[in-house]
Amino acid sequence: MRTRHLFVTLLAVFPLCSFAAWKLDNNQSELKFLSVKNNAVIEQHAIKQLDGSLTDEGKVQLMLDLSSVDTQIPIRDERMKTMLFRVADYPKAMLEGEVDVSGLGDLKTGETLSQQVSLKLNLHGAINPVNADLMITRLVDDTLMISTKSPVIIDAKAFGMESGLKALQEVANLNGILPSVPVFVNLAFVPDES
Repeated sequence: MRTRHLFVTLLAVFPLCSFAAWKLDNNQSELKFLSVKNNAVIEQHAIKQLDGSLTDEGKVQLMLDLSSVDTQIPIRDERMKTMLFRVADYPKAMLEGEVDVSGLGDLKTGETLSQQVSLKLNLHGAINPVNADLMITRLVDDTLMISTKSPVIIDAKAFGMESGLKALQEVANLNGILPSVPVFVNLAFVPDES
């Protein structure tokens, strides 16, 4: 009887949702990035296929299928896949890190927590730290939306992608492409029923 009373008390203090694990819902999620060419023209692109998870300990993992890059121009999509990302050798990128989930159980629908986190990005055969200023919002049905509060800046040079940028620049007859790329995400994590 005492054990049961203790269990009920724990449930009251720590809601069940705080112990849940979540998986990424690709249909509700988006990852967009900007490129700047000729030092003046800004263009928006996206990675369409994402996979990820968030454990009850706060470990977050995001897999990017680089072959799903979408620039709104099919020939440019193909050039980015082959020249920049080299998807034949590096088909995916992986982002990993931890978020603080201690306050998620207290979040009501529509409420948001802000966090600054340090993540690791595995891209093009290189692994580098990435700092992100995130907002975590509880939506209906215990969905968690993790969004960037400000853009995450990825330096293509840090991942050995200079030759790919140069190849894109030459084939498109551009004066230049900036190597620093702002990235924005809205990632919807739904309770994992499995």
